Amino acid sequence: MHDLRLPTRRSLLIGLVAAGCAVVPGRRLVAQQPGTILTVIPSPGAAGVDFSDADLTAMATETFTTTTIWTEGEVEFSGPPLAEVLRAAGLAADVRRLRLTALNDYSVEIETDRIEAAAPIIANRIDGQPFSVRDKGPLWLVFPYDSDARFRSESVFAVSVWQLRRIEAL
Repeated sequence: MHDLRLPTRRSLLIGLVAAGCAVVPGRRLVAQQPGTILTVIPSPGAAGVDFSDADLTAMATETFTTTTIWTEGEVEFSGPPLAEVLRAAGLAADVRRLRLTALNDYSVEIETDRIEAAAPIIANRIDGQPFSVRDKGPLWLVFPYDSDARFRSESVFAVSVWQLRRIEAL
């Protein structure tokens, strides 16, 4: 009877290890996966507008190279400008504040008058490649920090949300 249990336990252990291996890659959500990666609520009480990586990639894209306080060396970020995403979502004209929320529920508010035509961007590519949750993705609100001293302040760093998942009009 002991011989029959050993293969059963071994089979169970192998099955659990295999299942665990299958789960690990799923935790590294990559921007190329189909489905919603960003929801924008364009006015208080409105239904959310969902965007996939394909939706964001199809929009006009800004690309810039900058350093950040979270990365080493210069990094090339690319993605649609936040202003373009808000326009596509139908942001109400009277909205003055937005709440940005990350996958880990970090949340911060930003005044809409701080949003310019080309900055910040919702980066969905770093050095031309999609990036995982482990690498602060799949979306990161990024400013061209090196281009102007006004982008190098604690208030700008605070709204530079990585793992961005939701934007809500307040």
